Amino acid sequence: MDATTATGTGGILKDTHVDLEAMDPSDDSSYMSSQMSGAAVEAEQKRLRQEMAESLATRENKAVCMLRFLVMALMMTVTALVLAGVYIYSSHTEQSAFETGFAIHATQMTQSFTNVVESKLVAIGSMSNAITSHALFTGSEFPFVTLPDFAARGSDIRVMAEALVLGWCPLVTNNNRLAWEEFAFMNRYQMNKNFEQDNHLRQDQDEYFEDLAMESSNPVDEDDSNRMLKEEQEEEEAVDPDLLQDGSNYHLRIYNPFSGLAEPNGTGPFLPEWQRSPSNNQIQKLINLNWDKAGVFKGADIAKTLMANPRVIINKLTVIQPKFYKPMTASLQASQYRNRVDTYLEDPLSFLAYPVFDSFNSTTRKLGGVLIANLYWQIYFRNVLPPNAKGVICVLSNSYNQTFSYLVNGPNATLLGPGDLHDPHYNDMGVSLDVSSFVKRMANAETRAYLTVPLHETVGLYTLKVYPTDDTRDEYTSNNPIIYTLVVGVIFVLTAIVFGLFDTCVEKRQRKVMSRAVESGAIVRSLFPEAVQSRMFQDEPTSTADTKTEQTSWKVNANQGHGLEAVSALETKSGHLKQGGQIADEYMNCTVIFSDLAGFTAWSSTRSPCEVFELLETIYNAMDGIALKRRVFKVETIGDCWLGVCGLPNPNPKHAVATARFAHDCMKKVQELVMSLSDRLGSDTGLLQLRTGLHSGSVTAGVLRGQKSRFQLFGDTVNTASRIETTGKPGRIHASKTTADILMKHGKESWLQRRENKITAKGKGEMQTYWIDMANDNQTCVTGSSLDTSSVLMALDNNFLDEHENDAVHDKPQTEVLGQIATEAWT
Repeated sequence: MDATTATGTGGILKDTHVDLEAMDPSDDSSYMSSQMSGAAVEAEQKRLRQEMAESLATRENKAVCMLRFLVMALMMTVTALVLAGVYIYSSHTEQSAFETGFAIHATQMTQSFTNVVESKLVAIGSMSNAITSHALFTGSEFPFVTLPDFAARGSDIRVMAEALVLGWCPLVTNNNRLAWEEFAFMNRYQMNKNFEQDNHLRQDQDEYFEDLAMESSNPVDEDDSNRMLKEEQEEEEAVDPDLLQDGSNYHLRIYNPFSGLAEPNGTGPFLPEWQRSPSNNQIQKLINLNWDKAGVFKGADIAKTLMANPRVIINKLTVIQPKFYKPMTASLQASQYRNRVDTYLEDPLSFLAYPVFDSFNSTTRKLGGVLIANLYWQIYFRNVLPPNAKGVICVLSNSYNQTFSYLVNGPNATLLGPGDLHDPHYNDMGVSLDVSSFVKRMANAETRAYLTVPLHETVGLYTLKVYPTDDTRDEYTSNNPIIYTLVVGVIFVLTAIVFGLFDTCVEKRQRKVMSRAVESGAIVRSLFPEAVQSRMFQDEPTSTADTKTEQTSWKVNANQGHGLEAVSALETKSGHLKQGGQIADEYMNCTVIFSDLAGFTAWSSTRSPCEVFELLETIYNAMDGIALKRRVFKVETIGDCWLGVCGLPNPNPKHAVATARFAHDCMKKVQELVMSLSDRLGSDTGLLQLRTGLHSGSVTAGVLRGQKSRFQLFGDTVNTASRIETTGKPGRIHASKTTADILMKHGKESWLQRRENKITAKGKGEMQTYWIDMANDNQTCVTGSSLDTSSVLMALDNNFLDEHENDAVHDKPQTEVLGQIATEAWT
């Protein structure tokens, strides 16, 4: 209600101001203290709008200031950010190239390594098959099998397997030990024949490669070219009584390589060495050396392990001790020309045990012996990677808790030493594979022969891990990231321009948001509870077209002065409601009030529109002020009917008491107002009275989104309250039994008068109702010496009013009728 309307009421409401904050909505103060003038209502609404504006302005100003600060900070740091971004991007590109390149090298290394292992197994397996085939062809029984030309055959196998030494060790048991030792003694000179054959083979090879070296102007080192060996004739100290005293150092019995003494009887099985390639200058001394007790394999039961599960076993990594340099030097010098002595003496090696069977029948074959080969792992890492592969670390570890590291630069490999020596910085880039399982998984018809024996699944497991180094990274890094950072200057200028545009847009947006927020807030606050407002103003994504539509709606509605259309525009976009949860809630404890002006229809038919609105605005403004004090939420007005509810959106345990107080206060105030307006709007104006109905119960309240949205009430409680109001009587407060029960619960029995006759309500049937009369409540009496006519009328018994219902009151002045009624009532 604006100031003009308030003034047009003739100052009727000037003296009814009330302090809202100091009042309890359900207290027992008199109705005189609960009235609020139109100016006070308007002032209160203005105050709420101002609070909203200040709140919105504070939030928006803080947001804008924060954004401005952030943008300024962005301008100050944009150079560093762009520099970092360019550097990170360029570095990431190089890092990706580095990771991809290393992944390729790691794949080459792992696949080549496993392929080499597979091919070596096939090569050694061919020698195993040759021994089995010779035994079957000659009818020889194991262990009494000697393969002819072992030196010549073994040299080829060693080239293919890249093994430096290859030895044949038959399986000797406790039962056939004596027979074996006799057989070995009678055939011991086969080792001498192999020695001579190896010497001739080495001489031919040396002459061939010496000619090639001279043609290429790269003469062979004298120490390496002259590799002809002589039989060792030095006689060892006789510590073994079974040592043959003919200068050959031949052991008549199977002996332990550490003690030099014969193995005790009954300690078999044994794996005595019988044939060897190449044969070094120790010759017969190596015969009958028990490899099962040589200590090169984990534990001392290699024979039993292979008998139980005949699989290829690779033993632990072994570094040759200085005291064994002499025999190892002899073996290395007797090997292929390319194997230099100084290269391998300090390199760890592993001995491989490859089973030899007595037949080719996989279901009935038995272990006949073992081929022993020593493998230098460094050889397996050579000639695998291209020349541009630098600094690749290969870490070889096994199930014997041993680890060695190798550095691979292109085709060359170098032993770094024991332990995992890779840079922990590159842990996440490491590539790991289990050698035995990978060999088994990758084996196929093209790489594995029919009779190749696989690696053991539980003994001698090896793992290869490949890592890059800083040298590997250096192959892919450059100075490009530093060069690219020169673009920072250009980006800084662009950022400064963007900041100016951004600041301008923010200021404009803030003004628009502020204007619309205050306008929409005022409209929504007058129509909807606070809880509903917050849900209606929740942020939702809005398309560009919808934003334009909303802006147009606001402009049109602002010009028309119709705020409700603005609310509808907020709720509707492109013909579709905003998606999300419906704005609706159920309130279990509420009291609904309907107040209707009895006689208004007939009265308004003889009045001009301005007079009708003057009456309604005056009455509704007063009722709104009382509702604000009593915390009764005004839902809407329908013609001369005022609808409200107490108990929502904020629960009120005394909702029935507060609503009854509100109804009583309104009844009093309306009587005063119609009497005051009688002089201007006609004497029959004073005959208008409120007819009020109350009912309590659960209510569904919410907003039906769409055009001209309203906060509405639904449910049986609303319908019942309407029926209570229509069946009531003018000037009286009519309440349902439910509301009466609640009032009695709060100790307000004195207010209630049981209606003698039950009412019949549409859709409800007969209902017992009550009149609410506070005339006898001493706390609601009007203070002062003057008699309030409206209080008198409210205190009259309904039957007494019925007696004067047929009086020709319209033929008498209003004051005379009221005076007569009051006099008769009090007398």
